[in-house]
Amino acid sequence: MSKKKILLWALLAVGLTGAAVGYMIWNKPHKDVKDADALRVAATELYNRFSTDSAKARSLYTDKILEISGEISKLSVNLQNQQIILLKTPVTGAYVNCTMEEKAEGLKEGAPVLIKGICSGYMGGDADMGLPGDVFIVRGYPSNK
Repeated sequence: MSKKKILLWALLAVGLTGAAVGYMIWNKPHKDVKDADALRVAATELYNRFSTDSAKARSLYTDKILEISGEISKLSVNLQNQQIILLKTPVTGAYVNCTMEEKAEGLKEGAPVLIKGICSGYMGGDADMGLPGDVFIVRGYPSNK
């Protein structure tokens, strides 16, 4: 075989392998948040861990399914018409920000709630402007436990 044919076959093999891997990643199923086992944590504890030792908190909580207990500070809806629930933390103006996958009915500000979702991490605020950061939870569901 000539060197050109060998090179062509090698490139074809690499291309097909890349396409297969890409197809598998693209079609990877989402985590089943609603029925999955979750790590239980209070909203205040979760926020405190991220604000005091964010590296350790990232390794413990980021991309994990959590069941967060806390008190509702605010209820709103984002531009995609998803319900947003802000849970109180010990820092004024800082929240555990939960984007809900389904609308949770019957919730009121000041009421306790249990939310299951995926922690996407902590986004620091701006200390110069006096804005604290938030911990973000995505794909949230009201938990029945």
